[in-house]
Amino acid sequence: MQSTRTKWFLILLAGAGLAIFLFQSDDSLQQVRQRGVLRIGYAVEAPYAFVGNGGTVLGESPATAELIARQMGITQIEWIQVPFADLIPSLLERRFDLIAAGLFITPERSRQVAFSHPTLRVYPGLLVRKGNPQSIHAYAELAARKNLKVAVLSGSVEQARLLQLGLTDPQTLVMPDAQAGMAAVASGSADVLALSLPTTRWLATSNPQLFDAVGDSGEHTRDVLLDQVAMAFNPRDKTLLAKWDEAADVVIGSTEHLSAINNFGFTAQDVIAPGSDSTKLAGGAR
Repeated sequence: MQSTRTKWFLILLAGAGLAIFLFQSDDSLQQVRQRGVLRIGYAVEAPYAFVGNGGTVLGESPATAELIARQMGITQIEWIQVPFADLIPSLLERRFDLIAAGLFITPERSRQVAFSHPTLRVYPGLLVRKGNPQSIHAYAELAARKNLKVAVLSGSVEQARLLQLGLTDPQTLVMPDAQAGMAAVASGSADVLALSLPTTRWLATSNPQLFDAVGDSGEHTRDVLLDQVAMAFNPRDKTLLAKWDEAADVVIGSTEHLSAINNFGFTAQDVIAPGSDSTKLAGGAR
């Protein structure tokens, strides 16, 4: 009897010790504070994130991340640029503490990373040559018109979405980033670049003599193709994410935040205010 009691006592003690270890092992917030530097990963895709003159990292996501970090009392940020397809693998390898790159929330990504509260809602877009010579107006058209060549970013939601709509491999040009996709459209290698509407508008505005931006005009667009932007964290880093969301609830939608992101073409209508009922996801993001 005594040995059985001892056995169960040891099991309970081991379980309690494991629980304490697991709780204490999430020292992600403490590590950032001790380091004094928050490492943020991003991929170049204006207006979400890009590099300006002098190497300064700019865009909606970096501007938002800087305000949230400051609210947390963190002033030093190390920006780490990787290709878009490497963002999540690099986060899981702990090359950086979070992703701030206009990453959209999807069920698949949610199984790999922990997302912050969403910050933006955006619609899909199309970048076409000036005058839209192929008369392209909706994602559904791209799959139906087999003569079209469509540029997409590797690992993007647009790529997955178009595959679901029936786009074939021979029609698809897979690009590493938005600049490469834009170049493909400019050269005629692709008829269209499928990306979010803020990105395609930014590219068209930056090159008005070459491109037009087209919003998906399909009847299903408003109810289905609405994507939410958020920051992404390693799923083990619960304390860092909790503190981030706490600070974000103060920052998102504030006058300072709206002023910062307005520089990149975003308005209050694009922002998901803390505590608001966000529109149901269709599972989209780049």
